[in-house]
Amino acid sequence: MVMAIMQSSPENLPQTLRPLVLFCLPEERTIAEAAADFELPAVFSGPDFAVSWSAQQQGWLRRLAMNHRTFCQADCESLVLRLNSYDLLIANPLSLNTLAKFALGLRDSFPAELLWQFSALGKPILLAETCLPDEKSAMNPHLIRIYRRHWQTITSGTISGFNNDNLSELATRMVRARAAAARQPVYGARVFVTRDDIIAASETLEPLKVPFSAIITDAAREEAQARNVVIVQGN
Repeated sequence: MVMAIMQSSPENLPQTLRPLVLFCLPEERTIAEAAADFELPAVFSGPDFAVSWSAQQQGWLRRLAMNHRTFCQADCESLVLRLNSYDLLIANPLSLNTLAKFALGLRDSFPAELLWQFSALGKPILLAETCLPDEKSAMNPHLIRIYRRHWQTITSGTISGFNNDNLSELATRMVRARAAAARQPVYGARVFVTRDDIIAASETLEPLKVPFSAIITDAAREEAQARNVVIVQGN
């Protein structure tokens, strides 16, 4: 297999991921309490927090600022300019209102704007599954179907759901996949993208960036379509 996606040496690869945590005000306070107390796995470096206006009004900004660097609605413009410094965005907790806005492409709130901007960068976004109502919820069944449809609309490609049990596994896979891509050798001037490269890229939850001269096999294109992996060709 002859291929090369990234050319950084393994020694220079970060062993941790730097997250921005988006803290929205969920419909149930117990979910917010759990999210505020949740400790990210060791694979993540110390997170910064972006706190929604509604969560700020309920006192969460002050509580989170005791242990983390925090941003609020007034910091939106400056935070957007520094989004590239983060490896991924973790929405925890996620409100149903923000979920709907993200799915509908609305950008009229601090959380919705951050989600839109981060997705435009093509970087991974992890959404907390705790926001989703189930059949046991007291919510109107019609609304439950709507919110679940919104969830299915947005969770593909670089956007994925997570829970407290699988977050560590997701993050570890991302780090390992990046390392594997960086170790691939370059043979000659041509780069061949295979089905295995697509599978590795899907683990990182990021677009697969390859040179203009790359030869993408038919099997790789089919796998990319099946796994919602975006292939970006450039210099």
